[in-house]
Amino acid sequence: MPKLKRLLVSACFETAQRRRHCSRNQEHVICQGDKCLVIKESMSKNNYCMACATLILQKAREELVCLIIESEEDNDATTG
Repeated sequence: MPKLKRLLVSACFETAQRRRHCSRNQEHVICQGDKCLVIKESMSKNNYCMACATLILQKAREELVCLIIESEEDNDATTG
């Protein structure tokens, strides 16, 4: 059986080893020791402060819920 395609990009939470700036808002500073979201895209890593990470994850959740609902509606239409 073929391997399943990953829908989500590579992302994880890290503790900043040095001071960083948020990739979404350069005015947001991620201090050493702060938890931050790291998203790997292509060959680069983008760092996000926890305030922006929350917004990113909320948007991702909404998009996934929409896809799931759409999938279920299509399944209901073909089976019902």
